[in-house]
Amino acid sequence: MKRTLLLLAFAPAMASASAAAPTPLSGMWEATATAARVGGLHGQLIVADATAQYGEEIGGSMGATPVWRWASVSKQIVAVLVMQLVDSGRLSLDMPIKTYAPALKVANADRVTLRQLLQHTSGLPNVEDGPVNAAGTMLILFERRSPAPGPGINTICTGPAKAEPGSRFEYNDCDTEIVGAVLEAVTGMSIDRLFEARIFGPLGMKGVTLLHPGDKAGRTGFFADGSNDDFIDVGRFGAAGAVAGPPSELARFDQALLAGRLMNPAARAEMWRGDPKLGYAALGQWVYTVPLKGCAAPVELVERRGNIGGIDIRNVIAPALGRIVIAFADKPAAFGEPWQAKGLTYDLLSAAFCSKVDP
Repeated sequence: MKRTLLLLAFAPAMASASAAAPTPLSGMWEATATAARVGGLHGQLIVADATAQYGEEIGGSMGATPVWRWASVSKQIVAVLVMQLVDSGRLSLDMPIKTYAPALKVANADRVTLRQLLQHTSGLPNVEDGPVNAAGTMLILFERRSPAPGPGINTICTGPAKAEPGSRFEYNDCDTEIVGAVLEAVTGMSIDRLFEARIFGPLGMKGVTLLHPGDKAGRTGFFADGSNDDFIDVGRFGAAGAVAGPPSELARFDQALLAGRLMNPAARAEMWRGDPKLGYAALGQWVYTVPLKGCAAPVELVERRGNIGGIDIRNVIAPALGRIVIAFADKPAAFGEPWQAKGLTYDLLSAAFCSKVDP
């Protein structure tokens, strides 16, 4: 298998790991790659710190396109855009969204806040309530064969509220679509231009884009029965899930977060404040502390996962350790849950965050 090492966090060139001097990351990489192979990962694995990253195709996927859909990791990027505007005083997390987007026709716009949307406590309609295809593998509205969506947010998102704002947690793509619409109203820029102008361009994230309906989505995913997910139009997920690009560029984004390049420390701390009453949901991601095998003390994790069709992603940062693990799978993987102390994610994190490193 081919292995690559990004020598500098924001350098565009990739070099052979075997040609580079060993770094403290290399010991963790070897242990994590072994855990990925043993755990049956089929896709791509990256282990990174603040200045370097190792990446490898695992499970025989060589030759496939390096571009993957990032699915709901897109929501993490949207949260960063929000916090940048909070940082600059253009937005407040706790003001009603009608303050910023008076023309936006969604239920309770005079009471729902950006914080509630980012933590999925808005009580607004959920696209998951739409009809599912006969195989039960995807909502019909996201299939390529379905009529193309019109401009703006999904029409389901403009329906009646399901609950009072702030009264309960319900994970919901509509929440992020609406956040995207608020960002567009405040900045006067489309969400794809915002991604490029404020995140992708400044960080030098090559080949990363927000897909539009009808666009090709890169790597094909496969379901447990061996069928593929090419029938899914990933671009229809918009701000909630339509970012696509190489996994190495997601590591570049994580490195910028670790280095504090995207917002000030207070804004990042607010974004990363997990609420135990909401299952440790923070803003656009989850933040919690768990024991890992080999670590002397529990480790705080910033986690964002994504799934569309047969593609699964785990994007995990350990801020105190300054390390990152990213796993993309194009076939079913037993990721499990870190807090259950078992499963592929637990094994990968234990190896990457708790292994002995080179002197």
